[in-house]
Amino acid sequence: MSAASIPGTTRTKGSTPSTGSSSPVVDAPAATNWVPAWLSLHDLPGWAISLSIHAVALVALMLFRYHLESEQDPTILSALEELQQEIHFDNTIQDQVGTTAEVNSLLGAGNIVAATAESVQQNAEKGIERTAEAVDPDVKLAAEGPMLPKEGDFSGTVETTGGTVENTAQGGGGVEGAIDRLTWEIQQSLHDRKTTVVWLFDQSLSLKERRNLIADRFENVYRQLESLGEGGADSLQTVVATYGEKFAILNDKPTSDINSLIPKVRSIANDPSGKENVFMAVTELAKKFLRERSRGRNVRLFVITDEKGDDAERYLEEALVLCRRGGIRVYVVGNVAPFGREKSYMDWKFEDGESVRLSYDAGPETVEPESLNVGLWGNRGVDLDQMSSGYGPYGLTRLCKETGGLYFVAQEDSQLKFSPAVMRSYTPDYRPIVEYQKGLKMNKAKFALVATAKASKIDNIPLPRLEFPAYNDNVLRETVSEAQKPAAELIYKINRLAEGLSQGEKDRDKVVEPRWRAAYDLAMGRALAMRVRADGYNQMLAEMKGNPRVFSNKESNEWRIMPSKIINSGAAIKKEEKRASMYLKRVMDEHPGTPWAHIAELELSTPMGWEWQEHKNPAIFAANTSQADAQRQIMLAEERAREEAKKRPAPAKPRDLPKL
Repeated sequence: MSAASIPGTTRTKGSTPSTGSSSPVVDAPAATNWVPAWLSLHDLPGWAISLSIHAVALVALMLFRYHLESEQDPTILSALEELQQEIHFDNTIQDQVGTTAEVNSLLGAGNIVAATAESVQQNAEKGIERTAEAVDPDVKLAAEGPMLPKEGDFSGTVETTGGTVENTAQGGGGVEGAIDRLTWEIQQSLHDRKTTVVWLFDQSLSLKERRNLIADRFENVYRQLESLGEGGADSLQTVVATYGEKFAILNDKPTSDINSLIPKVRSIANDPSGKENVFMAVTELAKKFLRERSRGRNVRLFVITDEKGDDAERYLEEALVLCRRGGIRVYVVGNVAPFGREKSYMDWKFEDGESVRLSYDAGPETVEPESLNVGLWGNRGVDLDQMSSGYGPYGLTRLCKETGGLYFVAQEDSQLKFSPAVMRSYTPDYRPIVEYQKGLKMNKAKFALVATAKASKIDNIPLPRLEFPAYNDNVLRETVSEAQKPAAELIYKINRLAEGLSQGEKDRDKVVEPRWRAAYDLAMGRALAMRVRADGYNQMLAEMKGNPRVFSNKESNEWRIMPSKIINSGAAIKKEEKRASMYLKRVMDEHPGTPWAHIAELELSTPMGWEWQEHKNPAIFAANTSQADAQRQIMLAEERAREEAKKRPAPAKPRDLPKL
């Protein structure tokens, strides 16, 4: 259309089209004026024109977004992006709380971890797919981290988020202190929005007392919240659930009536199976309360337990993704993990008062073993199983850490503890298992450490005997011959461990984390020290067997092989002794006040050489007792024992030990 044909315009020779009043205007016929007068741009104000342009742009953007969302499922994409992202943590902690197999088959790369990175990710993805239809697409992931609680009451309390581990067992009031702290967490959540609190109780026999303690404090918890002006109406609702071999929710729907729940907690039945599927239970609860945040409610999940859980490998990754997706913070009231060990020990008392020492699964504090599982040879009376790691077990602590909760140590059975201030620099690696595995592959020292640690855990590494009855030469030779068998096994296995660790020695200086440096140096020092001792021990036995020593005291009847500073082995072994001492001293110098330094000190306090010492042992036959006379005395003693047994009442039926 030419300019001359546009209504409301005219063109004169040498001029441009114009609608201004100073130019001559030719009125168009009424029949050709197709624009209504009320829609004339000339008459519209500027704000209306601007509004129209923005409206058109907004509609275009909405149509473009609809096109993209119609091609991809935002729920699945969001879940997978979260699963694959690298997660960074604040590694500070606060007031602590912190069958024999061949070693060869355990040092391969395929045996470093229980599950491959691919299988872990696939399992988590499948879990997301199973729950995708129930996921509210408007619920945002908590990748940006949980919101910090608002300032208010208890503002002087220690840090509250980030998965740190708080020791309420030391000066904090144990279970009672943990529950008081959880009360504060509920209050801070209610400052933010309405809240649903889920209490998840372990049904194991060992937790009965802890469940009762919490039931005793339930009323007080909610009374405190009410007095502070929190709660009321449906702003605070509560759910009680249990787990053992199975999972159950004790109230059909969240309730504001806490009095109806107290009897349910007290009547929780003990689960005799001994199985603790805590991560399955957390996963089920996360699915059930996944939509709560989109409805304007926070969810706080409190796990009450004393063990590590049996199903982390299967459910941990899925539980983490679902809790983060639903903004569900997880808090655990549990026990401290033993340093580098799976088992802790407790005294179990039967109803008649008899007590027994039982083990339970409480650790380790790391995803994989990172320390050698061997005893202290020659150092009497030292139990490395009773050392505190200062942290909770790996799976539960990581669950708290990644969801913004806390792990509370309500009980610490370890006899030896370390300063929380020191242990802050030695936080375990809580990255996803996939990232943990990548870290092992990128550094040979870490790889070698975990491989040898697993080998020492699975295999049985013997510590040969140190006492040898010698009331006659035949008995001495027989005892020495028997001792050479475990000594040969020890030499073979410890050589394999030392060689495996040596393969990572070139990458040792590339390790920057204090925990990994301490662990590698200690393992290397201990393996070398054990090899020095094993070689010297074997030589001492061979010499004694070939040429039995003569007692200087005629009443002596036993030889004991004792630690000595004298190394009788060759130059190669003496060189190993210097290397072992170098590694152990470095651990003590660079990591004072830690479990690694403590073990290194114990190793160095025991010399790596050996010497023979004679003793008079009243528990065995007198010196110069012949073989025949010894046999007659043994037979007479057995006969007397049988006669005494006839006089005693029949022994009670052996007790069935409970499964904790």
